[in-house]
Amino acid sequence: MTNVLHIGAAEGEVEFYSILGVERLVYAEPDQTCLTQLRGNINRLSSNKSLMQIIIVPKACSSVSGENLNFFANGRGQSSLEKPESRTKQMVGDDFECYNVETISLVDLKQSTFNNEIVDYLCIDTQGHEKPIICSCDPGWLSSNFNCIDVELMTDVNQYSIPGENWKDVVLHLLKAGFEPIIHPHGITESYIFLNKLLSINEYNKIIITIRNTLMTKLFNQADIKF
Repeated sequence: MTNVLHIGAAEGEVEFYSILGVERLVYAEPDQTCLTQLRGNINRLSSNKSLMQIIIVPKACSSVSGENLNFFANGRGQSSLEKPESRTKQMVGDDFECYNVETISLVDLKQSTFNNEIVDYLCIDTQGHEKPIICSCDPGWLSSNFNCIDVELMTDVNQYSIPGENWKDVVLHLLKAGFEPIIHPHGITESYIFLNKLLSINEYNKIIITIRNTLMTKLFNQADIKF
């Protein structure tokens, strides 16, 4: 895995990416507390003479670039462009601070950091803001620029102030772009992995294919999504 784009970086999992042999790692993270932690982790890794190129873009990924939007953060890594609702407040508390952050689109973020290179792994963990990021992109562009997309789908509307159909729209858009859902998370609102069909799914092991053909099919059939 050569190129990684991680949106919603939190502490960054920097050492993990280094172990995987990533050559260029780009983070998009506007959370002030997370940025401090992320930079500290990068500095510690750099002291070990890691050859990985790391770029931090301190902006919030969204549908368009150059907007200044409200950003909600609790200073402990829980943050989003979406307003936190009852379940989130119950889990992490109701001490969110609101401040303005600048946005950048996924297209501009990718082109400004990777240019025309393929991104092997795109991770999107934005606490409910995944639809504006993904669905604002042309399906063909997504297929041409990313091999694997790992996205947290916010299926519980009580966590953040978003429409309940948002996660379905994201799935349908990725299916239209030619991505195959192959990994189902343990929880309700966790990361789902979509693999570009231009890569052969047969290269992956039988366990992954079994998950795809059972758990993923069951979940999406309940939502009237066919793949």
